[in-house]
Amino acid sequence: MPRVPVSEGGHHGRAVPPRDAVPRVDAGTTQAEHGVGGRTRLETLLAAGGAVLAPMAGFTDAPFRRLARAYGAAWAVSEMVSARALALGDDAGLAISAPHPGERDVVLQLFASDPAEAAGAAQRLVEAFHPTALDLNMGCPVRKVVQRGCGVELMRDPARAAAIVAAIDAAVDVPVTVKMRLGIDRVVAREVVAAVVEAGAVAVAIHGRTADQKYGGEADWDAIAEVAAAVTVPVLGSGDVADADGYRLARARGLGVMIARAALGRPWLFREILGGRGPTVEEVVAVSWRHARDHVAWYGGEHALPRLRGQLAAYAAQAGASREPFVRVSRLDDVADAWRTSVGIDPRRDDLTDLDPFVETLPRCPALATLRRRGLAA
Repeated sequence: MPRVPVSEGGHHGRAVPPRDAVPRVDAGTTQAEHGVGGRTRLETLLAAGGAVLAPMAGFTDAPFRRLARAYGAAWAVSEMVSARALALGDDAGLAISAPHPGERDVVLQLFASDPAEAAGAAQRLVEAFHPTALDLNMGCPVRKVVQRGCGVELMRDPARAAAIVAAIDAAVDVPVTVKMRLGIDRVVAREVVAAVVEAGAVAVAIHGRTADQKYGGEADWDAIAEVAAAVTVPVLGSGDVADADGYRLARARGLGVMIARAALGRPWLFREILGGRGPTVEEVVAVSWRHARDHVAWYGGEHALPRLRGQLAAYAAQAGASREPFVRVSRLDDVADAWRTSVGIDPRRDDLTDLDPFVETLPRCPALATLRRRGLAA
């Protein structure tokens, strides 16, 4: 059975971020150049330990990826972008995919139904951002994606999925990974994984549910392990891992771990699964404030803040506070007021600065700024 690689000595050697605070990082700091390392780089990151932040539309943008990595995520996958739109010259996907300055180990996800469009989109993404890897979405069950023949719909046609992977692999010089589910209405992941690996995929992530299950019931990690036993590339499992015990059980099976919803409003989960402590209420406040300020800066104004309401409500839950004031915020002042009224802590307090993972706020997203200059974005 091919196992997720481990560091020398047979253990997962990623260092746990400090127990009292995350190392403060300058926005321009980088530990690896974009696109360097490819398959070897991903294997090295898996060997070092730590879970991967799963791609989630509307959530895994640059500000949140930056937090996840600061707290110990092995890497963080971008929101999915449309291959067709990129191939046809629509630049909006570039703004969705854009890495922040100094972002390490960039993995960008696209969704596609046509091999030629996927190849064209891949070329645009690599030219613009020089990622470490590209990921093909084969797991999204959302109707508007499935109706285009994309996402989990590709699991009905392993040959077409393989053709898309092969087209991307031939078009660019970065490795291709795939994220999928166990199937649509039944488990077919083994044969689909075999097809995409034969086509060139260097790693596969599997959500342990079918599309029909959506997020109901329990994720089937036995089924994921059976797929991993049949292929020669690393397999990462996803579904229901929300603590260190779940992470250790998955790694004991020789599987990598990808975490999605459990990390929302809880980026320190990546520290916790490596043996680190949970946050204090003060840290929750400080990190949510950092997230909110980066979100506003990255998107160029407070008009974008309502899109963060769901995550802010999740932060509130972590602090034992009501979500209600956070789902109504429209300005940074509203966020500060919500924390003051709910837990009695002003996020602007000087003594919270040491709990902020970063020295600098993110700049405006360059790709989005370009679209606005051209009148193509609000």
